[in-house]
Formats: sequence, structure tokens, C-alpha cells
Amino acid sequence: MLAAAQVGEGQSKRMTPEIAVRTKGRTNAAIQPRGWLAVCDDHAARLVDHSANFTDLFPARADGFFGLALRDLVGSATAHLLRNGLSRAGEAPRPILAPRQPIVGLPGLYDFAVHAAGELTVIEFETAAEADPFALDRLRALIDRLTTARGLNRLTTMAARLIQAMLQWDCVTILRLDPGGPRVLAQQKRLTWPDAEANAHLCADLPEKALADLRAARLRFVADVAAAPVALAGDSRPDLGMAFLRAASQDEVFRARAAGFAAFLELPIRVEGELWGVLLAHDRAARKMTIDERAVFDLFGDYFSLAVQAELAREAADEFRRRHAL
Repeated sequence: MLAAAQVGEGQSKRMTPEIAVRTKGRTNAAIQPRGWLAVCDDHAARLVDHSANFTDLFPARADGFFGLALRDLVGSATAHLLRNGLSRAGEAPRPILAPRQPIVGLPGLYDFAVHAAGELTVIEFETAAEADPFALDRLRALIDRLTTARGLNRLTTMAARLIQAMLQWDCVTILRLDPGGPRVLAQQKRLTWPDAEANAHLCADLPEKALADLRAARLRFVADVAAAPVALAGDSRPDLGMAFLRAASQDEVFRARAAGFAAFLELPIRVEGELWGVLLAHDRAARKMTIDERAVFDLFGDYFSLAVQAELAREAADEFRRRHAL
């Protein structure tokens, strides 16, 4: 079972509503405090910006980090690996993952993710989690279970049940984003979590910015919506739409407070390339997800979207046959 360990006390500062208001406008250029972020030029050669918590990890430099060669920050081997990943990915719709890599001069290993953001390169890294040798086996088992489901209702119900069992979070909901508002297709929850209608109401007023993020991004995970965001040191303001570490927005903070959850996961469901629905997971405690777990759920999102699309096509074909049989 994929573990989602609770974040220990004292590991992150908490954010008051007043701080959330003051950080409005910087959410696109702020990250969650569980990692670090470097912004480089389009060749991932030199730093043009970085998260303000760099000195928590790297020794302070008299001349700062701006303009520093990436190889001088993380080491030649790791920098070469990241640049190679970036060149292979091109305009890939997801970050390239490089788990458990060293940073020269620092103990331990780090999990990296790199992607292009226009003319900039975004490099995220966190303290490495222990490798999970069974992550792909769990993904395969999850997909195998879903291949037996027939009918959209059965497919979504089984998916919600399996994901909640894997995450062990309070609630997993699958929503259909209809033009008139979201509809709950399936939900699996602990007995103490609010009912489906309350959870649907939570998502009913998603602002256009949130919907745009769902259309553009893939997996969205916030470990603790109340954790004080870490701004960037400079003013580059890169597009962090695909960044795993992107901080919670003011709207997400307020919605979380209203509904009583601390961590959330969003996985868009796309049909024929368009946003059709979303799989949501909520928990009242702060949570962690390893890079292996995020990769599993990202790939699951691809499979589940295809499975939903296939079921919709099957239902349309069945309806067509019924009409022409009359």
C-alpha cells in the first residue's frame, strides 16, 4: 500500500489568514516549504532566480546565487543529468523526474524534477525519499483491478475505493465538471468525513484560475495548505503551473479552512484532450507523498482518463444501437 506519512510537528510554519492575504499575487512565484526551487535559463546552465530558502540548504555566498552555473550548485554529474532530461523532454506535458541524485558538497540524496517554462527552466528538489521498488507493481495492480469494471458508475466507484485504500486519506471524490456545476460520481470516505454533497459544494465555486490550472497541469499536491509559502528571491516570476512544489493559493487556503482539510491531491480527468472531471483527495492532517507515489498517480491519471473515455464511447455506442433497434 502506498504510504502517505503524516508530517511531523514543527516541520513547517503555519500560515494565518492575514498572511494568506498578504501573499496574494505571489502564489504563482512561491513554493511549499518542503523543498527548494531553482530557476535557470532555457539551457539550464545558470541560475536566474531561486527560492528564498536556499540558504537553509546551501552555504550563503557573498555574491549571492544569481548567475551561478548550475554545475557549481549541484555538481557536474547532476547538472548534466538534468540538462539531458530537459533536452529529451522538449515540450513534455509533465516534469522529468530524477530521483535520488547527489548534490556536491551536501550529505544524502535529493529527488529532482525539471521542466521548461517558456524561456526559463524550473528545477525542483526535495530531500530524497527511500526508493519504493514496488511502486510500478502497485500501479499495475491498480490498473488490473480497474480493467474488470464495466460501466462508468462501476469504474468511478472502484477507482475512488482503490485510491482511498492506497492513500489512507479521509476522503476521495470523483467529480464530473458539468457546465452547470460539478456532480459527484463516486466517493470513498471515512465515516467522520462530511457527506458527498458537502464535498461537492466545496468544489462548486472553483474560480476560473483553478479550472485553468486543472486544464494545464497534471497532478496537483499540496502537503499542508497552511504552511507558510516560500517566495522567490528575485522577480523572475516563472510559470509554476507544472511545479510539484507550487504553494497553495489564497483561494485554496480559504476553501481548505472552510472544509477543514489540511492536505489535498487533484488529478484532472481528460476526455479527448478536454477537462472532463477531477479526482480529489482530502485529509485533515498534513501529508507527504514521495516522488515514486507522485509518478504512480500521474500515470494512473493518464490511464483513468482513457478508461473514462472508453466507457463514454461504449455507452454512446450502446445508446446508438438501442435507438436504431426500435
